[in-house]
Amino acid sequence: MTQRPPNGRALTAAYAASLLVGIGIVAASASGLASGVDAPYGDSSLVLVSRGADAANLVFVLPILLGPMWLAQRGSLTGLLLWPGALFYTLYAYVPYLIGAPFSGLFFVHVALVTISAFTVIGLVATIDAETVRRRWAAAPARAMGAALVVIAIAAYVGLTITAIGAFGDPAGEAATRPLAVADWALGTPVLLVGGALLWRRLPLGYVAAPGLFLVSGLGGVVFVAAAAVDNLGSGPQTEAAVTAVHLVISLVSLALLAFFLARARPSAPRFDDRR
Repeated sequence: MTQRPPNGRALTAAYAASLLVGIGIVAASASGLASGVDAPYGDSSLVLVSRGADAANLVFVLPILLGPMWLAQRGSLTGLLLWPGALFYTLYAYVPYLIGAPFSGLFFVHVALVTISAFTVIGLVATIDAETVRRRWAAAPARAMGAALVVIAIAAYVGLTITAIGAFGDPAGEAATRPLAVADWALGTPVLLVGGALLWRRLPLGYVAAPGLFLVSGLGGVVFVAAAAVDNLGSGPQTEAAVTAVHLVISLVSLALLAFFLARARPSAPRFDDRR
């Protein structure tokens, strides 16, 4: 038997907006991959503003966005909770393009991806019945999982600080660091810290945010490693193996925590039906 969705209304607008985001990812990635080795990113030395990142976004980010949408449409609460995380990662992934990529026609695609993703995340999260989610995951070790998100955020801040200090007074280092630093300092890391604190306090919004945040952390590492591998094999930005290894470890830990959290859901919870 089905019940009304936790958000209390059909998700037609969110589906449509997310499909536009998916089309934008395909357009941006295809344009970058179809260009010459140095175009459209010029002499960018940033691993996440490169043809390697375009390939990773197409191979990993697009399916991770469409998968939860499909699950949510079939009545999966897990899909509904992972969906905002996939959208937020898209927002996070294309902010560095806005800052670090040369000004071209792709700028408008990147703006659309960031803007649509941001507003869709807000609308989607605002309509989810957070108390329903909290009750379903009441058996999850909220304090431990929240603390894990906080630790990941603090570790990220430490790494970001070291990287920023190393780039002081170095124009080339600043150019390579600034785009991703802005995305991490202003978007990626704060949400992990705040979301972890909310979950640690067992607040309903923390339960809503947790699956998406673990997904963001895990997907970020996967995309970084894949982009670095593609660029290292070609003529793109070169990334040291140690840096890649750190991102891979964080990704694996985050994905393991995500799987553990999702497994703690009450199996008897009913599915929802958003067909109206």
